[in-house]
Amino acid sequence: MTKQNTKTKITDIEEQIKKLKEKQKRILTNSQRDIGKYLMDIWGIEDVSEAKVLIDLFKDQVKVYNEVASSNEGTEKDETNN
Repeated sequence: MTKQNTKTKITDIEEQIKKLKEKQKRILTNSQRDIGKYLMDIWGIEDVSEAKVLIDLFKDQVKVYNEVASSNEGTEKDETNN
């Protein structure tokens, strides 16, 4: 009886994990779709190829911006801890 109960619990947990992974995938897909739609709307672009070209053009600037923002966050945290 205990073996069956343990096996059932394990199966239930595995099923929950599977459902959560599916939910995670849906959330990621929806957020990527929303971000893409937002970029195309805000930039006034209708062509996907054009959007990809612009993203490629701006990617280095975005990387630099993120690095600066990350280093500023670290500095701000250090200052608040003192």
